[in-house]
Amino acid sequence: MIEVIDSGLWTTVQDIGRHGQYHLGVPPSGAADRYSYMIGNLLVGNPENSAALEMTLIGGEFMFRKNYIIALTGAPMEAYLNNKPISFWEVHQVQEGDRLKLKACKIGVKSYLCIAGGIDVPDVMGSKSTYELSRIGGYQGRKLQAGDKICINEPLFETSLRVGKSIPAGYIPAF
Repeated sequence: MIEVIDSGLWTTVQDIGRHGQYHLGVPPSGAADRYSYMIGNLLVGNPENSAALEMTLIGGEFMFRKNYIIALTGAPMEAYLNNKPISFWEVHQVQEGDRLKLKACKIGVKSYLCIAGGIDVPDVMGSKSTYELSRIGGYQGRKLQAGDKICINEPLFETSLRVGKSIPAGYIPAF
């Protein structure tokens, strides 16, 4: 699991979204920047629709309670793993007890933390996405708060060989 030390401005669990529910008053929700979200999942070896953390403008701080493979994508933020800078659009290994701190977006609005295995929260209407207005999906139907403990699914296969993989610069969007 990962523990939320600082939730940032607006961090939620998102996936590809829930579709076909608008007639019930439920919008699709889901990742705002689908490209960045999907690439992050593919980098860590997840199916492209696995749940991830979506951060808005200011990232927050997270402590890992187990070894994981992660990728940061989307709008660039200053990111530090145990106070050492790490890059976006690349796969990183984190160890139990490591802390990831993300500061404000330099440009753009939405950034993603994808973890091998994906975020483990219940499906609501076919999606894990947070829709806070109705308090459904995601983690308890709300944005994350300091002290929250987020469970992570086991990866589908061995992911350690992915560490260091990255997206070629030409495929990184301009924000």
